[in-house]
Formats: sequence, C-alpha cells, structure tokens
Amino acid sequence: MTERVWDKFLTDKDKRIYQLAGYGKRGGFGTRPALFIIDVQYNFCGNEPGEAHEEGLKQYRTHCGEAGWKAVPHIERLLKLARAKNLPVFYTQSERRPDMIDSGVQVGKNHRGSEKTSQEGAHATQTVASLKPEPQDILIGKRKPSAFFGTLFMSHLNFLDVDTLIMTGCTTSGCLRATSVDAYSFNFKVVIPEETAFDRFEASHAMNLFDLNCKYADVIPVDDVADYLQQLPKRESGETA
Repeated sequence: MTERVWDKFLTDKDKRIYQLAGYGKRGGFGTRPALFIIDVQYNFCGNEPGEAHEEGLKQYRTHCGEAGWKAVPHIERLLKLARAKNLPVFYTQSERRPDMIDSGVQVGKNHRGSEKTSQEGAHATQTVASLKPEPQDILIGKRKPSAFFGTLFMSHLNFLDVDTLIMTGCTTSGCLRATSVDAYSFNFKVVIPEETAFDRFEASHAMNLFDLNCKYADVIPVDDVADYLQQLPKRESGETA
C-alpha cells in the first residue's frame, strides 16, 4: 500500500515533520490476538448496500454512507479467519434504554441524542447480518465511545490472555479511535486493518487513521492482517491465561 488514505490531506511540511519526528514505527503483532467489531450496526451502515448517504441520513443520522458497506466484506474475511483459528471475537452492543437516560450528556451535545434509532432491541442496533455474532462471541454493552469505559471488556481480555487487538468498524474518529487509544494505554498491541474502518466524514476518517498510525496503532492493509491470522496455530477451546 504505497499511497495511504491520509496522503492527500497532508501538507508538504506535514510530510517532512512526520519523517523527521520518527512517527509511525510499526509496533508489530503479538501471539494471542482477538478480533473486535465496533458498531457495525444498521444505524451506522444503513439497511442495505447502495443507499445514498443523504437519503440514509433521513432514517439514521448515524449513517456513514457507502463506506460502511464497503468495509463489511473485509471484516467478514477476517471474521472467518478468526473463527477458523478459534480466536476470541468481541462485538460492541451499542444501544440505549427507551428513556435514553443512559445517553448522558450526548443528548445535549448532539442533535440526534434523543432520537430513538439507538434504542435497545431495535433493528437499527443489530449487527449487520453477514457479521452476526455467534453464541461463543462476547458482546460488550457500551454507552460511551471507548469500549473500556464502564464495561467488563478488560476483564475478558485478561481472562483470555489477549495481547493484540485487531480493531474494525466505526467510527474511525469516535468509538474505534477511543477504544484503540485506551487499548494502547493498557499496553495491548493495536492493529487497525485500514479497509475495515469507516466514518461518515472522509477527512476525519483519513486524519484519524493517520494520527492513530503515528502514535497508537499499526494501520495496515487487511491483506497483512489476514496473512498474520493464517499463520497462527489454532487456539484450543476454552484456552485462557
């Protein structure tokens, strides 16, 4: 991948500083990864591929346009490999109570904060069908951007002796970024397959990937991640720390 998604947004000075400052060193993979699928729900992707972004926003104001459905097959590819290797697979379950009180200050910050498209049990908050969780997978119910905040996520990772988190989903500037930075802070190796991340704003998506790659994660082609997973030994069922 010679040209990166962020290249067209960088000035010549940015590129010089990037080289001189030494950012973007590859952190590498560990030996005990988990796959994490963040918010790849209908209210972020839309009900079906091909829906115009502006039209989709009339139903779901979290809609990310064609970028969401474009990422889905790449995530599906990694999901099949993770299942074949018996690796832990995590999903966020991002939904709200009917009275929306668990949205907290989001209601005041965002025009969509009190809308019902994130209500628990709704079709909107389900993971898209091709990536549907299976009984052995772990669902992390979250109410804030980071999946670590106020959840059992860290406890599960410790129990399963995970050292590498492969982060996929959305939004690049929101929940994926917040969770990746927290994972880095907890000393996990963080890998973001570039084609599996998406956002509603092109510039925000690109520059958040740039910043994450500079400091917190390896943002690399999905082919590289697939090669890594294929080379891993199969994890024994029930294997923990």
